[in-house]
Amino acid sequence: MAISLLELDVDGETYEARLNTPEASDTDTCVLVLPGGGHGPFGDIFDITAYELAQESVATYRFETWTTADELRAKSFADFHAELDAAIAEVGDRGYDRLFLLAKSFGGRIGLTHDLDAFERVLGWAPAVRLADESNFENHYDTPLGETEDLQLDAGDVAGVDAPVRILRGNEDEVVSADDAERLTAALADAELREIPGEDHSFNENRTTVVAETLDYLVPDGD
Repeated sequence: MAISLLELDVDGETYEARLNTPEASDTDTCVLVLPGGGHGPFGDIFDITAYELAQESVATYRFETWTTADELRAKSFADFHAELDAAIAEVGDRGYDRLFLLAKSFGGRIGLTHDLDAFERVLGWAPAVRLADESNFENHYDTPLGETEDLQLDAGDVAGVDAPVRILRGNEDEVVSADDAERLTAALADAELREIPGEDHSFNENRTTVVAETLDYLVPDGD
């Protein structure tokens, strides 16, 4: 596996990015990663997954647009979505035309509230999406998180996701409840929910199963 240290430019801001590519062959397939709010995209399970994807001739593009809670709270969903759009454009410019999205926890909230037409499949590692009966998402779309006291999403906010989605949730997850995961799955047009025994919200406890499930879903089958 080769690792390229890159920069992602978004509206005049520059962020650290990494592209992991297979050593043995060229590929047109790339997985984009959206990390959790307190779990950056470099290290731990993300490194392991990128390595294993490279062994299967799949590239991985990761970028980090916040490193502290204050930086995260200064951003709005308009900012997060602009960053995702910039990443999609970046990998497209590099020749990848078959894209998959891997979104962890808060990254799932970013991805599933946006247009995901660029992606063939979406994999959510315990997406932190708790659906309410009524949404105020549109009213706070441009509001920094730190200025939003009670952001609410409802089923309509994720109804525009047409790509197939697989949601993985550990049966010991202390953040995303089984009810939250089931309700999100039901709200999506094409989604399935799979449970990982012995896993909590970190996705670092049962790494073997996490990686196996990820490869099963994100490695193209030649179609």
